[in-house]
Amino acid sequence: MLRITSLLIALCALTIAVVGCGSGEGPLAPAPSPGPPTGGDPVTHEVGPLVVRAASAAGFVAEDIPTDGEVTLVALHGCTIEYLASQAMLDRIVFASERDGSPGEDIWICNLDGSHLVQLTKNTANEVHPCWSPDGTKIVFVRQWPYIDTDIVVMNADGSGIRALTANTDMDTRPCFSPDGRRIAFESDRSANSEIWVMFADGSDVRNVTSDSSCDTAPDWSPLAYDPRIFFVSDRATTYDIYSIDPDLPGAAVLAVSAADNEWAPSHHPFQQRLAFHKFVGAAREIFVTEWGYTAPRNLSATPENQEEVAWSTDGRYVCYESSVTGDPDIVLQEVEEPYSKWALTHNAVVYDQHPDLGSPTMQTDRVLIGPAGADWGGNDPIWSAAYAAIAAFSTDGYENLVRIGISAAHVGSLQIAPLSQTAAGGERPAGVVVEAAKIVNLREDAGRGREPTVWDLGPLGVTAAALYFDPQTGKLIAVLALDDATYPSAAGSPAIAERPEGSGLVVTGSFTAVFDAAGNRVAGPSSQVVVAAEGPVVR
Repeated sequence: MLRITSLLIALCALTIAVVGCGSGEGPLAPAPSPGPPTGGDPVTHEVGPLVVRAASAAGFVAEDIPTDGEVTLVALHGCTIEYLASQAMLDRIVFASERDGSPGEDIWICNLDGSHLVQLTKNTANEVHPCWSPDGTKIVFVRQWPYIDTDIVVMNADGSGIRALTANTDMDTRPCFSPDGRRIAFESDRSANSEIWVMFADGSDVRNVTSDSSCDTAPDWSPLAYDPRIFFVSDRATTYDIYSIDPDLPGAAVLAVSAADNEWAPSHHPFQQRLAFHKFVGAAREIFVTEWGYTAPRNLSATPENQEEVAWSTDGRYVCYESSVTGDPDIVLQEVEEPYSKWALTHNAVVYDQHPDLGSPTMQTDRVLIGPAGADWGGNDPIWSAAYAAIAAFSTDGYENLVRIGISAAHVGSLQIAPLSQTAAGGERPAGVVVEAAKIVNLREDAGRGREPTVWDLGPLGVTAAALYFDPQTGKLIAVLALDDATYPSAAGSPAIAERPEGSGLVVTGSFTAVFDAAGNRVAGPSSQVVVAAEGPVVR
């Protein structure tokens, strides 16, 4: 079990200058993040992957709550919390844009929330289809000088060291790195029609992979070590469909997605057998996702505007693609699972931003959990604007959960938070903590970006003390037991709560005025014995 001291990480650049990726109006909100407060000031604290800004330099406490599960639970209190954000290694987006006004498109990068926009190339060439190397140190792309055929070009991630990998009179385009970064697949018409070719990352050993009279285009290399195929689009069955081929054993290509549907530009999930691509739905192109060979494609974007050129994030949580939702193409980021939230990362009504790719993770603001209204991605609200106390959960994967403890300013001096030490004994049973104050109004738990928090409304009961039980694997609140004030004068060392293990849960004995489940519902009134397990509380 990792403790707070082992998770105090040195976060990169606590001062984050916010630079929007564009301007204009449209149905999707732009997605700036305010970033954490200025680094080095005495009110800023780093607690695991969290950046916390307190109201003053003294009094703030981060107290470990014992648990034998996968998560670390930390009680944050002692001073008003004005800002709390989680930090994570998140992808950067590389894309092509004509936004600088010069002839042709150039290569740009920005953070996953649209901030830190940087132009990497600036000339009169048309530069498109950028792709990150697996280690994030290089970007390969297509360059076309005026009236000259296209070539494959590579550069360092900061825009330095630009070098052409092909130089001929043919059309070489749509490059992508192999999973180990040693090779590059691309499309070329050097054999009279479009075929898939492969070369080493230095441009040597160029060889043909497909050999067919059809048009073979848009290669994407599978990152799966056990199945390193190249997926591509071909019209060899009349319509454009997605095929795959082993680049080291060239032979017959295998149909990967059902035929006769005109799929285009496949993008492989970073570690699952899933493909994203675009195809026409009526007159508009839409983004689809499928487990190739297993499930029917699912429409992910589902809008009347054109969406195309999709790419996965390295953690598989998001896809980005170009969208005409604001007029001309912009870059949109979307969750792959429910609620499928999406954010416009660029926002221009008359400028083309297109051909996005995700990769090269850096430390970035992932969520703003406490802060001003609209401070989280896409103009979403944090859980609350401020907090006098909260309990945070995080693991080796980063931030997991946050519960804000709602008390009034007048009752801050009465606040006490005490771990229930017995909950850690006996394996991965629920982890408990008792919260006391002159009055506890409510509890608010993070339900995900852009969603209303889960609320436990304790105010009408006049609760002054409550036992909170957390799932030690997820850090989610699974039960709240409102304690009878007459039998629980103080949490510190009080025998008013007795616990004993039972299976994977705990039998909790005491005097409880109400019992609440994980959804904030009151499931029982006055009780004396409650079984608390991952499935929730059960009154005996």
